[in-house]
Amino acid sequence: MISDINIDNTACFLERLKINITANSHPPIEIIGEQQQNIFIFHSQRFGFDNRFRTSFTLLGKTFSSVEQFFIWQKARFFGDLEIAEEVLMLDNPIAIRRIGKRIRGYNQIEWNSVRNKVMYTGLWAKFTQNTQLFNQLRATGDGLIAQASASELYWSNGVCPKSARLKDPSQWEGENYLGKLLMELRSEINTSIY
Repeated sequence: MISDINIDNTACFLERLKINITANSHPPIEIIGEQQQNIFIFHSQRFGFDNRFRTSFTLLGKTFSSVEQFFIWQKARFFGDLEIAEEVLMLDNPIAIRRIGKRIRGYNQIEWNSVRNKVMYTGLWAKFTQNTQLFNQLRATGDGLIAQASASELYWSNGVCPKSARLKDPSQWEGENYLGKLLMELRSEINTSIY
């Protein structure tokens, strides 16, 4: 498990689950893969699974408008750039937030790579456990494969265009799909804590 956040027991977890309905969250698109497995695809910030999807959650005493905002805020803090961290908190547009994230002083890709999955998982955990609609959408994926479809992103997504026939065959994906993998890990942690 990547997260430092431990869900002690079901009752405690469900008490902490805030009722925060997220409007206009598109669930992922379900397709049947080549091996007859369920694959759940999302590909833009209209989808609740996307880290740019706007929905509020609170973590570390701050309220964030998206996982993207939390992620870039943590990146700036990790490298000691508190000025950029404060700027990030004043924005809610994920595109603008990402642009500002490119200005973080002292940024080191190797150092960030060592913690980025943990940071992303922590943000996803807060987002999905504090938003009932998203929580239910994640659980509704059962044991299916979850993937972000984007031909231009090879680390967080599966590296495949959202309209490509290759979506049905994970062996043809060019990307690592770490956002999908973290969502599946979160789903497993949530399901384990409930049952």
